[in-house]
Amino acid sequence: MNSDSDRLDPQPDQKPDALAAIREDEKEEIPGKKPIGEIFSRAYEIYRNNPLMIVPSLIPIAAIIVGLLTFVGYIGLVAVFGEDEPVAFSVLAGLFLFVVFMIVLFFLAEGMTIEMVREASSGKKADLSSAWQATAARMGPLVVTSFLAGIIVALGYVLFFIPGLILSFAFYFVAQAVMIDDKSGMQALKASYRFVEANLSDALVVVLVSLAIGAILPGIPLIGPLICLLSLPYVYGLATLLYLDERECRGD
Repeated sequence: MNSDSDRLDPQPDQKPDALAAIREDEKEEIPGKKPIGEIFSRAYEIYRNNPLMIVPSLIPIAAIIVGLLTFVGYIGLVAVFGEDEPVAFSVLAGLFLFVVFMIVLFFLAEGMTIEMVREASSGKKADLSSAWQATAARMGPLVVTSFLAGIIVALGYVLFFIPGLILSFAFYFVAQAVMIDDKSGMQALKASYRFVEANLSDALVVVLVSLAIGAILPGIPLIGPLICLLSLPYVYGLATLLYLDERECRGD
């Protein structure tokens, strides 16, 4: 009888081993944080395989060309009719509206690129149509939050340079918080701040490299501005992939 029960019951010393094996399997299922070098290579791979990611960044450029032609037309009106106050006021008002419109277009381009990077990172093909739909649905929060971040950062620079610099870094991932985590306003600002705080070293590397790209490439003779434009999806991709990686580690 005792021998049969011994065969049916597991040995006490086997239970800890089984539990340890289960815990080890659970640990393996939890995704780990990717090395920062892998983020850089993955961003390049996604951009290379999805060249359409450049299209959103071309939208503001096309608008600039149209705007410049329109502005030249306004200048022509001023030259023909003289320094008439209504015409001059219209020129200034039109210029102001154009600047605001351009800023909104850059927000749109960034939002669409973030969405395309997210699609590509999940194994799908980056699609302009779905990126447009997703960004259009979040355009209000994206614009409001980005303007809010810009105002706060500008105040930081006005008061003293260092606070502005810190705030620029803390709010660098605001667009990702809006597009990926569906945050808005102060919630998005806090989400970006918490993300930077939790990923300080990696976030600092991404921000510094992105700033270096924006500072160095335009200085290349003749083709510098074009290369800088072409690099925008890669810059957006770096920040987005880092944000997505941290989100995946949280299990969201």
